[in-house]
Amino acid sequence: MACIATSMASLSLANAAATRRAGKPAVALSARRSVAAQPRVASHAGVAAGRGSLQVFAVRSRSNTGGSRKGLMQYVERVNAPQMKDDLIPFRVGMTVRVGVTVVEGNKTRVQPYEGIIIGIHKAGVATTITVRKAFQGYGVERIFPIHSPLCTFEEVRGAGKPVVRRAKLYYLRDRIGKQAKLKTRFVAKKTGPTRHQLKMEALAATKAAAAAEAEAAAAAAAAAEAAAAPAEEEAAAEPEA
Repeated sequence: MACIATSMASLSLANAAATRRAGKPAVALSARRSVAAQPRVASHAGVAAGRGSLQVFAVRSRSNTGGSRKGLMQYVERVNAPQMKDDLIPFRVGMTVRVGVTVVEGNKTRVQPYEGIIIGIHKAGVATTITVRKAFQGYGVERIFPIHSPLCTFEEVRGAGKPVVRRAKLYYLRDRIGKQAKLKTRFVAKKTGPTRHQLKMEALAATKAAAAAEAEAAAAAAAAAEAAAAPAEEEAAAEPEA
């Protein structure tokens, strides 16, 4: 404590001398204010040089934290974009779906079907999942499926009507049995022509076909350029050196 008090007093005297040289009246500062007025010195040593020495560590500014949260999220989205499916059906809570799960057994693979009602959707980018519930022999069974998994395929099961759902999570179905676990349906007029999902898939297929054609054309142009440049290189190699 005596060493710290001596250091504080020396800092106060140095501050007063600097103020007097600058032509300003000397102001008596407390030990805490004198320490705060001094420039902060960054120390790279992990421990103090001596027991009574006083070290002041520099506080790192917020601009040097190595990036922002928004930049990190954009990087994660850019990395996960190739792993996300672009031909998924529009999932809605309350709709009935048929899920095909690819099961690998040794050297064989088979598709295990599962059909039920979507009672919840958890949106998390490439990790988005849906919770599907069905009743089997009087018991409720729920399974969670990642929608972007290459081992899962989804197909909507259309009924006579559209289910009436006013909640984002249908967890109340866990306490219902029998007919009470069924959702109310609302009959709607049948629309003619392709649906919005079908139009989206057609546009996506056309875009993929155009991209494939452009890639093939670029590859053919590159091959033609290489074939045209090959004879010139052979002639240059055949000429005797001067």
